[in-house]
Amino acid sequence: MEIRRAHPDDATAIAEMEERIFNDPWTKKDIFSYICQDTGMCFTALDESGVVGYIIGRKIPPEGEIYRIAVREDKRRRGIGYRLLSYALKTESGSGVETVFLEVRAKNLSARALYKSYGFKEVSVRRNYYQNPADDAIIMINN
Repeated sequence: MEIRRAHPDDATAIAEMEERIFNDPWTKKDIFSYICQDTGMCFTALDESGVVGYIIGRKIPPEGEIYRIAVREDKRRRGIGYRLLSYALKTESGSGVETVFLEVRAKNLSARALYKSYGFKEVSVRRNYYQNPADDAIIMINN
């Protein structure tokens, strides 16, 4: 397993995963844009089959924000999400990012547990933030 900064060529594989995993998938164009931005915080996990996970965010030091983190369905429960999160935060701390924010669906208990295991704290709730299906957003911070 290799984790590295995402390349523009990864946008297609990430977009395909978005379509399978999320109700509100990002387009290949959106993903490509984040990968190519200087402020993009984008990393992929790869194995012999290709991209198996990714994290997408943005950094504006001293802050960063994670927008997406996903692991291919057949590769879950192997620590890939944790490794992606760890790699991204350690890499970006060297670029001046001190505090990282994210929001997560309240009903996504496995994601919330992942973030808490890495030291994120729940700091607020945005009621009825998500649609399809409706859910609250939990705002979390790591500093």
